Amino acid sequence: MQEVWASSAISDLAPARVMLVTDFDGTLAEIVSDPVEALIMPGSLHGLERLVNRLRRVAILSSRPTSDLESLVPLAGADLIGDSGVGHLPLEARQRLDSFNAQAAKLLRTFNGVWLEMKPGATAVHYRHSNASFDELMAVLRPVLVTTDLIAQPGRRVIEVMPTDRPKGSALERLLEKWEPGGVVCIGDDENDRPMFELVSGLARPHLIVGVGSAEAPADLFAQCDLVVSGPEEVSRFLALIGDWAISA
Repeated sequence: MQEVWASSAISDLAPARVMLVTDFDGTLAEIVSDPVEALIMPGSLHGLERLVNRLRRVAILSSRPTSDLESLVPLAGADLIGDSGVGHLPLEARQRLDSFNAQAAKLLRTFNGVWLEMKPGATAVHYRHSNASFDELMAVLRPVLVTTDLIAQPGRRVIEVMPTDRPKGSALERLLEKWEPGGVVCIGDDENDRPMFELVSGLARPHLIVGVGSAEAPADLFAQCDLVVSGPEEVSRFLALIGDWAISA
């Protein structure tokens, strides 16, 4: 970890030119059986507190509602962006998502342990407590997705349903336009972080992509990462490393 950071072009920049963008669940917090029980790792919160006033910008980009992030991450001065950056849905898109929710709730009643989390900009079909597979659930949901013209994205025992493709990539593009950083550090653990990885890997400016490994991650998810850590505890150590750099630079 230390060697990767020291050899990266990011470490040669002034901290005030660097933007850090990170996911939340599975990255700053362990994946738990019930999302309401998730807590940010104390070491990661401390690391972000050290960085928020030293970097160009710190952003947390999550599929959770923004209100969740505001409760879970007491970090003044950071961008807390929920719903994968989708934001407020136009009425027509909201109606399509509501229609999906109504139909999916009926179709999924026969699957024990499957439940819908209805959020402002998306719906999460959780199946961590179910024996159902992604393919089984998609076989049931696919006709509804077609009629409502919505997109399903696989995650870690969850299916994210939303009206737009690669939302985290689009949200990160907007952040880059707004803050114009000289370099970018990006951290994520799941399929919905892939658009961020792809965008950052193609940047001409210095960048460092950190993947957070797990048994549930697709084999090719971290192909564009410069560093892969084993879990949220190692993310805490990585943030501490950046914090030491930012303070001493």
